[in-house]
Formats: sequence, structure tokens, C-alpha cells
Amino acid sequence: MYMKSLINITSNAWKKMNSIILKSNNQYGFLFGITSGGCNGFNFNLNLMDKKDYESITKLKPNIVANDNVKLYIEPVAEMYVIGTTIDYINEDYKKGIFENKFIYNVDKKLASSCGCGISFTPKNI
Repeated sequence: MYMKSLINITSNAWKKMNSIILKSNNQYGFLFGITSGGCNGFNFNLNLMDKKDYESITKLKPNIVANDNVKLYIEPVAEMYVIGTTIDYINEDYKKGIFENKFIYNVDKKLASSCGCGISFTPKNI
């Protein structure tokens, strides 16, 4: 099932993911989920899948967000935590104090709080 409203992905993030898919010759896509840890309780995870990951996750019938050559599978156990998250990709800009290229995750402030690293978050009780 393709769903665009569960999470949002900026055009910069789509472009970077597409570039990664093409350069790696990956045919499975990305897996988006969470792990415990970080300075705020949970960390976002965005990883390329291999065949084993793909076969395992597709059995669970995850939500999929797609754009051009890229499919992003959302881990079913993480869905309730990532709702409203926006995935972005920023390029280094020394004038703005950004010294690395990276994916960042912006949470829906009504549903979670996050720290300045853009990777760690805490869900709010609703």
C-alpha cells in the first residue's frame, strides 16, 4: 500500500535517496524505523535493505512511500512513532554552520519532541 500522508519526504531527501539507489545498484529500497537510545529516547533509522531485509519486511505488509526509483518501507512496529515526521537532506553550508551532509528528521511537534541532532526524539503522550 502506498501512503504519502504517514510521513513526508522533501525533494532534497528524495534526490539523495535516488542517488544512493543508483550508485549502490540497490533494487530493494530503504527501511525507515526507530531504535531505542540517543539523547532523547529513540533514534530514527534509515537504511538500505538487502534481499533478506526486503523478504522479511514485505511479509509484514508495511506502508510504502515511493517516488521515481525509490521505495521507502516503514517498519510496522515504528509506524505510530514516525507519524508526521519529515525526512530532509541537508548539504554542508559553512556560512550557516552546517559542516556535513546528512539526513535529518523533523518531528510533528504535537506528537513528539526532538533534540538538536535531528536523529533523536521522544514521543508525547496523547
